[in-house]
Amino acid sequence: MLDARTVPDGTALEADLCIVGGGAAGISIAREFIGQSRRVILLESGGLEPDPETQSLYDGESTGIPYFPLNSARLRYLGGSTNHWGGLCHPMRDLDFMGTEAHPYSTWPLGPADLVAYYERAQRVCRLARPEWELEAWRGWTRHPPLALQDDRLVNRFALIVPGRHLRFGETYREELRRAENVGTYLHANVTEIEADQGAGSVARVHVACLTGTRFTVQARAYVLALGGIENARLLLLSNRQQPAGLGNGADLVGRFFMEHPRFDAGILAPRDGRMRLGFYEGQRVASGDGFLGYLGLSSETVRREKLVGVQISLIPDYGATYTEAVDSPALASLRSIGAGAMRGRRPDAFGTHLTNVLNDLSRWTEAFMPTAPLPLPKASTLERAISAGREGMGQLMSDVMGRIAYASYAQLADSRRVQEVVIRTRVDQAPNPDSRVTLSTERDQLGMNQVELHWKLSAVDLRSAARALEIVALEFGRANLGRVRSLLDGDSTAVPPDTHGGYHHLGTTRMATDARQGVVDRDCRVHGVANLFVAGSSVFPTAPSATPTMTLVALALRLADHIKGLMP
Repeated sequence: MLDARTVPDGTALEADLCIVGGGAAGISIAREFIGQSRRVILLESGGLEPDPETQSLYDGESTGIPYFPLNSARLRYLGGSTNHWGGLCHPMRDLDFMGTEAHPYSTWPLGPADLVAYYERAQRVCRLARPEWELEAWRGWTRHPPLALQDDRLVNRFALIVPGRHLRFGETYREELRRAENVGTYLHANVTEIEADQGAGSVARVHVACLTGTRFTVQARAYVLALGGIENARLLLLSNRQQPAGLGNGADLVGRFFMEHPRFDAGILAPRDGRMRLGFYEGQRVASGDGFLGYLGLSSETVRREKLVGVQISLIPDYGATYTEAVDSPALASLRSIGAGAMRGRRPDAFGTHLTNVLNDLSRWTEAFMPTAPLPLPKASTLERAISAGREGMGQLMSDVMGRIAYASYAQLADSRRVQEVVIRTRVDQAPNPDSRVTLSTERDQLGMNQVELHWKLSAVDLRSAARALEIVALEFGRANLGRVRSLLDGDSTAVPPDTHGGYHHLGTTRMATDARQGVVDRDCRVHGVANLFVAGSSVFPTAPSATPTMTLVALALRLADHIKGLMP
């Protein structure tokens, strides 16, 4: 681990491979070269911990559908956005690769067979203990069964969740990178330009700047951009010394086709019976140690037949104010922080405050019992509350007496919760749209680089698909006598719901295509027309797949590493 701020100003470093970006993709590629004869330089903008000044280099403007602040949508220190990754994993499905005639630009130049072996390796990189992807393989492992569906337009699906101690690549693989003799990881190193040769047919060097003022260059035989879906496009657009429109942007495609997984609350289910069991869709920990989260989805046949895009449907039960208050309480949040810190082998920040919150909550019962009795005897006021509470007030009494942590745990283990209503949240596999894009603004950051402007835009098929998914769910829930569904969607199918938001999935801005007129990189992730420049990460995705992107981007990164090895005998 090297501090780029200590590199003498004007130095020209040399390597066989230069990787720009120390997130999931960049770290996965760097690890593939450890112990080999090839010299690798990994350039990471941040350090080992978050830093507000470095994080502000992500500042930018959103002009389309309201989006997260760009300076918080990604994390700029070693490990990148795995530092706030939720850990959901699933490989892409066959339909994700195939596309349909109804949606232009929707085909991948790769097929499922091209990634099978790399998914197996990616699963190990992500530290999944039991990577099984057929629902039948999990029967007997999960505590909660899925709903029994009879409508073949709907299917039960699931994702696995990486254990918390392995989520952060910057922590999980830090020592491995530190010990690697042939891999130099430079922290606080911001690449400001990719300098191409005179004909822009290859990269000559990259220019690096530190916020302290230090500047140097890196020369390599091959270069990989692994900066994320917005920053990959930004750096290509900024690198316009030889090509005024930006490097690799001859077809005006760099930055276009920005995709997300837009999600919004589409409907509310009023259940017929509050005892309906939805644990399959709430998340659970299985015996292997992996997390498991179920959801509903439109079947591939329905998507093809009705010319839709994929829609994934979360079922979010509301168990009432008392349970919600307990689950969202500061005491339970503190317990989670202590547990997460223990899994990573370190104390969380404000450990004393967290410990106090937990102990105070666990000792609440002493206030409801006689302090001097030889046996725990409830006070008269406690007995009076218990007698008058009735069934509806018993949960609140238990929470007040036992504490929020104990009550929430009991309610889950004893399955005593009652569903008040169920929010039906749709997550749409956004169709590629060239008008949804990243461009450069006139504002500049501390390094003098143009900031970005994000214009996120959906297509009519995205909204139509969500509305149709809700309709199918409502019909199936009615048929099964589970309850009635009330739509929250506007009757205008072109209106974007006001609560629309993304999932921090930045996709498509340097899309992959065989034809340079259709994409920025080829099937080997090489920038069209530039011999030694490659792009890694979800910015190369031609579509927004039905699966969350991290495991697939790791698989593609491993595939790219193998390809680069073949170019460097």
